[in-house]
Amino acid sequence: MTLRSRLLLVMIALTVVALAVTGATSAFALRSYLVGRVDDQLQGAASLARQSPLLAGTDRSEVLRTAIAPTEYLVETRREDGTLLGTTGNGDLRPGVLLDRAPAPPAGGISVPVTIDAGEAGRYRAVSFTGPNGRVEAVVALPLQPVRDTVVRLLLVESLTALAVLAVLSAIARLLIAQGLRPLDQIAETAGAIAEGDLSRRVRVASPGTEAGRLALAVNGMLARIEGALSARARSEERLRRFVADASHELRTPLTSVRGYLQLLRLGIVTPEGRPDAVRRADDEAARMAKIIDDLLYLARLDQEPRLEPGPVDLSQVAADSVADALTVEPDRPITLDAQGPCTVTADEGAVRQILANLLGNVRAHTPPRAPARVAVRVEGDEAVVEVADEGPGMGPETLDRAFDRFYRAASADRGGASGSGLGLPIVAAIAQAHGGSARIRSAPGEGTTVQVRLPSRPTHDELPSS
Repeated sequence: MTLRSRLLLVMIALTVVALAVTGATSAFALRSYLVGRVDDQLQGAASLARQSPLLAGTDRSEVLRTAIAPTEYLVETRREDGTLLGTTGNGDLRPGVLLDRAPAPPAGGISVPVTIDAGEAGRYRAVSFTGPNGRVEAVVALPLQPVRDTVVRLLLVESLTALAVLAVLSAIARLLIAQGLRPLDQIAETAGAIAEGDLSRRVRVASPGTEAGRLALAVNGMLARIEGALSARARSEERLRRFVADASHELRTPLTSVRGYLQLLRLGIVTPEGRPDAVRRADDEAARMAKIIDDLLYLARLDQEPRLEPGPVDLSQVAADSVADALTVEPDRPITLDAQGPCTVTADEGAVRQILANLLGNVRAHTPPRAPARVAVRVEGDEAVVEVADEGPGMGPETLDRAFDRFYRAASADRGGASGSGLGLPIVAAIAQAHGGSARIRSAPGEGTTVQVRLPSRPTHDELPSS
């Protein structure tokens, strides 16, 4: 059974119970009221008849009936010796029934009203009393059939009204339930469309304040996250395939060179004088291959689970040491350091030194030997900024967009004709991201290149994983 049908049946059942309870209560209250009025009339008629001198001076019940009027009253009287004096009222009523079944009247008083079942003649409400001289006993009664007819008519009217109300409420409830559950139908339809491959499908939210609206918002949020996760997974798989292909290509070149030189040596093609040079070149290619493998492993560790050793690091001191190392390699290159005082952050010192080593290595690899370079360290808000700028040939827009792509190398026209493994800047970006920071690059042809690394001055525990 559908939810719509269950809700409709529950609403109809509750309505039927409410109408039944209301009808029964109103019928019981009306009957009690009408019976109370009959009792009041009997008590008044009995009091009036008991005080009448006719009750003591005649043997005729018609005189008693005249004393209490109106005509619907039934009156029975008898002497104290049991002789029935007369019965007035309903001709179907057997004489003496009321007196026989009525309770004995109290001495000098009137009995409480009681209900008497007279068989085929119906049910009566009656009181009994004695005359002033105590020699005559009388019963005054009123039929309960009018009360019953009134209550039955009320129940009939209530039943017909309840059926009409139930029909109208059922129709209205059906429409309201269908309208209220329409968002659930839309959610089911959307889920079916997504299962068929339409990941961009979303549930329309008509009323965000309702339960269905909040459910639709939650479902849309879940679908957006699922779509994002699937897209990220697809992008990750694509990057992985490209990464594996690029890594295979990068490793194939030095490996082929090493194998080539070894084969030349094994076959004796190289002369004894040329063997040292062949061995040296094979060793250089093996070192290059080892460097690529080390960089790949380092990137893989940063991607999967950064293993950092956080501690206080003075970026100004690290920058000064890196500039000194660069000048040792290229004494003729003008490199300036712009650091105004200590700049301490919580970071992995070895990783920070690798950032500056890679950036200064790129300056050496991609700019002319005497092109000036500048290393700057400063604090901006809650971030520490390390900036390495050169005055080399710069990059074109296409090269700039892919500068942080792994294994991407700039064309010779863009970066001075040197080549590398294409992993320097990706390692810089990965280290910055592992510290909760970021890496940016600015460049234009003929205007040099500036790489800016931002690190949080005080990273949170979650931003800086430790070993």
